[in-house]
Amino acid sequence: MKKRIRSYRDLVVWQKAHELAKMVIEMCKKFSSTDEARIIKNQLIRSCTSVPANIAEGYSGNKGKAYSNSLTIARKESTETDYWLLLSYELGFIGEDKHISLEKGYSEVRAMLSSLIARLEE
Repeated sequence: MKKRIRSYRDLVVWQKAHELAKMVIEMCKKFSSTDEARIIKNQLIRSCTSVPANIAEGYSGNKGKAYSNSLTIARKESTETDYWLLLSYELGFIGEDKHISLEKGYSEVRAMLSSLIARLEE
């Protein structure tokens, strides 16, 4: 029996994106205080929090094309977050294990969003 969706918080994709955002924010607390680190940290926090925020915003309208557009924006923000994570790793701000874990998480979120978007567009 499927669980009834009563709120955006019941969406598994939102739950996963929300948990990833919290992980990224916690990770960013450990960044150095250089200008480059600060800029990347701000971009990371902005993009990672946009993923669950856009899922929530789209759910509130919960109507075909508008919902699909919000989910598409969330997917784009997820890809942007993936880039900032790669840059953070390559510049030595985060370790390989953390990068791989978060990269995998955001890849899963993108796949879930793509599936949900496809179902809405049917």
